[in-house]
Amino acid sequence: MTRLRRISIILLTISSFIGVFRGARLINDAWFPEVLFPFPEEKIADSLFSNYTILGWILLSLVGLFGLVTLFCTLFRKKIYPYLIIIQGIFISFLSLTHLLYSSFSPIHLFSIPIGVSTIVIGVMQTPREF
Repeated sequence: MTRLRRISIILLTISSFIGVFRGARLINDAWFPEVLFPFPEEKIADSLFSNYTILGWILLSLVGLFGLVTLFCTLFRKKIYPYLIIIQGIFISFLSLTHLLYSSFSPIHLFSIPIGVSTIVIGVMQTPREF
């Protein structure tokens, strides 16, 4: 296994499990009133989302479940795994940047933005040189 594949497996594992955990916590907001790094209530009321549940499903599906699919494709060396890694990095970066712009800076951004950018770079470095 190459070094780039090992790094991408580590990044995908971290981001996927954070996506699953964070998405599940947002979906179950009614049962768990304190959410880690919550959006302010007045900002969630002014946005497209009426509660945390819809946002949790988006996070669970785009980062969590898609990340697990990408992880399995990377482990089993499917032909499209570098492109899936790039897409996963785009999802992470987009959601992190919109969260940063919408609800200001929080400590999770020190962790999520570098993971998103490095996932994109690692995916680009693994694409075939056919062009």
